[in-house]
Amino acid sequence: MTAEEMASPAPRRRMRADAQRSIEQIVAAAERLIERVGPGVALEEVAKEAGVGPATLYRHFPSRMHLFERIYGDRTARIAERAHALAGTGEPWETLTQWLGSFVALGLESQGVLIQLMSQGLQQSDAAGNAERGHKLVSEALNGLLNRAKEAAAVREDVDAEDVLSLVSGVVVTVGSRADTTPDERRGQADRALRIVLRGISRP
Repeated sequence: MTAEEMASPAPRRRMRADAQRSIEQIVAAAERLIERVGPGVALEEVAKEAGVGPATLYRHFPSRMHLFERIYGDRTARIAERAHALAGTGEPWETLTQWLGSFVALGLESQGVLIQLMSQGLQQSDAAGNAERGHKLVSEALNGLLNRAKEAAAVREDVDAEDVLSLVSGVVVTVGSRADTTPDERRGQADRALRIVLRGISRP
């Protein structure tokens, strides 16, 4: 093998690392702008915020929906990973309530993205499949926390992960759609509703 051949993989690895770094910068920039401006933010603004050219953004994310799917997928993975991390720590009831609080907070942050995905993305990419996979990932993660809480006699035996997800997702959708309230007010309303849900699933 020549010196040139031995050296050739390094540039390719650097290119892959550069591409991954660009993707991470774009996703992080999009998340910041969505929180500040909303899901209607222009992709050109995302590219500017990320410090990349529009061509780089479109190379990685051909449409807004592809970018939003990545954001939704990343957030779903993070909340599922948090459930797995909490599963072996602390009191079962406390870890369950802590995780559900995180789920609701993330849901409020992500609602605009998910609405955009489901209303506009069905014909551009696999928005429905992405949402279904995300739901399954979160449901399985929550199931582990619920089982621990049931073993500790903290949660009713007739409650399952789908029940809880339906309830807390309903909280997110109902509260998150209140355009006449501030983010802090919506979070307060969601916290109150979550406490009601928790009282309903707790074991007497």
